[in-house]
Formats: sequence, structure tokens, C-alpha cells
Amino acid sequence: MTAAAVRILRLPARLCLLCLSLLLAGNAMAQDFNRAAELARYRVWFKDFTADLDAFAGMRGPLTEAQLDERFSRTVVPGSRGASFIRQSFTRRDQDGSYFPQAGSRAIFMGVLASAIPAGQGGVYPETTPTLDVGPLTVWYMHVDVGDMANTYLLSPDHFTPYRLPPPGKLERNAYPFLLMDTREGALRLGGISSELWGLIVYLHNAAL
Repeated sequence: MTAAAVRILRLPARLCLLCLSLLLAGNAMAQDFNRAAELARYRVWFKDFTADLDAFAGMRGPLTEAQLDERFSRTVVPGSRGASFIRQSFTRRDQDGSYFPQAGSRAIFMGVLASAIPAGQGGVYPETTPTLDVGPLTVWYMHVDVGDMANTYLLSPDHFTPYRLPPPGKLERNAYPFLLMDTREGALRLGGISSELWGLIVYLHNAAL
């Protein structure tokens, strides 16, 4: 990780009181979302996902799309927006269609996910693309605080209108960063990265260059 990236991901000396107040304000609204229990599940998923990315990054030989989906099947839903994200962000596609690992924006991406805390749920994501309909995926709003630059982005009216935690069970765009999660069968699996969260990651990645 570059020195610039480390500076961006370092927590600020003073807590962003406005961001914290927005998170705490949702306590009464999110009674049906056990934040402590879901944070524990999220931390287990993140550890496993990190291990899967590390194993893939250490590979030398190419993988087909099916093999790539299988390699991440423990932590990412095959055929989902999340699987497509892995291919687009962390692989290089050869002329024959095979995939090789590449770092991409991994340092910033994983730094953001490491800091994230499940803040609430927005119900089942209404997937409208038949080829990406892999079953019910739940919107997980994620509180992210990785420094002053992140807070500047989140609180900008150019990106969020405004930055706020939506009511439980309600999907609202341009309100709060979120992940799509397969929450069935106990263990979590990633189903997608919202544009709200990805926009923050791209912003931080570009600032670290």
C-alpha cells in the first residue's frame, strides 16, 4: 500500500460527530436489525473473503469464468453482481477469455470494507436483470469512516441527497453506501457493491495515486 493510501485510510484524530450522530439516530429505527450479531457475521465473512482474495492473488495459472466463480463461491454468490465485480476489479482477462489476478484498487477497497459496520437493512434488492437474478439478496447499509476525505465525500450533496440512513426495510438510492448480501443459511456471501459505495472507493483510490 502506498504512503498516500495509508494516509487516506488512517482514522481522523477527531471523530466525525455528524457521521456518528447519523449512525446512532438509526438505533430506534433498526430494531429488527441486530447490529452486534450482524457485525459478528460480517467480520467472519470479511476474514474469509480476504483469504479468498489472497489465495487468488497468489495464483499463476489462468482461470475460466466458471472456475473463478467456484474459487470465490464460499464468500461471493456465483453469477451475481458481486461475482461480476470481482472479475472487473481484480482480474485481467486474456484474449482467450481466461482470467489472471491483478491488484486494481484492492488496497483502498479492502481498507474501506475493513472499517465498515453494518448499520441497517433495506430489504430485498429488486433485481431487474434476469441474468443477474441469483436469488434474494438483502441490502445492507454500511457505515464507513476511513478518514476526513471519506467524510467529505459522504457529506457532499453532489453524491448523497442527503447522506442519511433510510428506514428499515426500505431501499433508497443516493442516501447511504450499501452492499448486497446473501444472508441465507447462516454464513454471508457478497452479492453486489452499490454505486454509492463504489463511488467512494474510486474517489479514495484516485486521491491516493
